[in-house]
Amino acid sequence: MSIKKSFFQYTVFFIVATVLIISAIILIIPNSESEMVETVYEESEEVLEFFNRFERNRQEAQVSLEESRVIASNWIKKEHSKINRHLFYRRRAYDLISRSILKVDDYNDLNYQLSRLPSTEKQAYTTLTVDRSSITTLDSYLAYIPSLAFPIQLPGKINNGMDLLISSAYSSKRVSPVGAGGSRPHFAVDVINIGNIDYINKEGELIRDGNHPGYIVSAADGIVTNIEYNHTYGWNVTVEHDRSLIPAGKRSGVKSFETFYAHLDELIYVNIGDRLSTSQNIALVGNSGLSTGPHLHYEIRMIKNDGTKYHVNPYPGSEW
Repeated sequence: MSIKKSFFQYTVFFIVATVLIISAIILIIPNSESEMVETVYEESEEVLEFFNRFERNRQEAQVSLEESRVIASNWIKKEHSKINRHLFYRRRAYDLISRSILKVDDYNDLNYQLSRLPSTEKQAYTTLTVDRSSITTLDSYLAYIPSLAFPIQLPGKINNGMDLLISSAYSSKRVSPVGAGGSRPHFAVDVINIGNIDYINKEGELIRDGNHPGYIVSAADGIVTNIEYNHTYGWNVTVEHDRSLIPAGKRSGVKSFETFYAHLDELIYVNIGDRLSTSQNIALVGNSGLSTGPHLHYEIRMIKNDGTKYHVNPYPGSEW
């Protein structure tokens, strides 16, 4: 009996002890949670002042659109200064975009301008090619020979030069846009018709998606003197014109002049010896030879009385 009594006493003691421990835990846990909540979320004067000060600082730190434009433009100018001087098109594109950002009306446009920053010369060349704010349309220039027609025309449109842009200007020293290395004279203007461009892909290529490429047309009445294909200019046509078209003050020592059209599509509509009329179709805008994309390489060559030739800028004032 004594053993049973002892076992019973220990059992009761164990049960009572267990109940007391559980009760203590139940009492402790809520108090701990309550104390934790009060400690973290207590709205003391010090905490309220901190959040008020934080909110004021946040609002005061908001940058206006005008300030954002200046900050972004200055950053691009800084990056521009880091670009190697031989990367002519990238430097010019960065300069264009830094100026364009100062004119944006909202943050969406600002982000769009930033997205245009090119990482290659080809992308930069394309950016400059299609940006109306960076390249003046041909109708804005006084041509060296004012009587000449514009050399590209879209079917059904008036040939007024308003859709034609100089993508690469007349220059005595130009870095190759096709990555050939070095620099060389570019005694011509590269002309592109943006009226048939849909968009630019991520590689910097102009996508036309079935739009008519446009016609290369004779700038004046003349005679086709040469048609050929070579590695540099692709398919090209030379037309000789009468000196009477040249303004009187520029005729001295000149017997005639030539217009030269290069990078043509392989389908040539004329033959050597043909007499052409002004704006007569010569070929479609092409991409033959060493070319960055469909465009016209357009030259004017003055032929002196002794038969030697020299180039003139078809559109003075377009030099870069």
